[in-house]
Amino acid sequence: MKKWMLDSFAVGNTIGEHLSIKDRIVVDEIPSGRYHLTTIMEAMKENRVVSVTYRQFSNPCGYTFPVEPYCLKLFENRWYLLGRNNRGEIRIYGLDRLEAVEPTDERFRLPEDFSADAFFSTRYGVVIGYDEEPRRIVVRSNEEHKHYLLSLPLHHSQTLIEDCGAYADFELYLVPTYDFVMKLLQAGPMIDVISPLELRRTMKGWVSEMYELYKNV
Repeated sequence: MKKWMLDSFAVGNTIGEHLSIKDRIVVDEIPSGRYHLTTIMEAMKENRVVSVTYRQFSNPCGYTFPVEPYCLKLFENRWYLLGRNNRGEIRIYGLDRLEAVEPTDERFRLPEDFSADAFFSTRYGVVIGYDEEPRRIVVRSNEEHKHYLLSLPLHHSQTLIEDCGAYADFELYLVPTYDFVMKLLQAGPMIDVISPLELRRTMKGWVSEMYELYKNV
């Protein structure tokens, strides 16, 4: 968090010192952090329960319930709240789907063994995948794309197994959730999943569905 804030501050200062070219610097917006981020952070500092009105994209109406705010995560220009709801479930909620956030007078005790880093250490993105276990994943990147993986790893667990020039093999250890599959698909044919077999089959299913969309072009 400190590193992210320092990076953001440094970029902001740099742009501020070069206002004459501000129209030639393009940055992505993070609209989900504009409204509820401060309220949630203040509640986290005081271990205060918040009342949220949450509306999924697929539902016409939102519903209101209390949440114990455990941590926040920024992923692909969206902020997410991880917390324990009134059913005792630890769930993640996109801030862009929160219609209202109100602090309450109720306090909660953060579990002593909870660590945000540890919770997400074997996960990619924000899809939790509660029923899945992390596993060893091997991907093969072609010569062009391997440099991107070396400079910006897919996951902190990524290690280089072998660089053969024309391709490179990388090992990762995480839960292969929907978010991770979507990230692999972004690379198209530049990344090949070597193992496990179940993940290869999942990739094949998505590729087959995409083929059906475009086969008549």
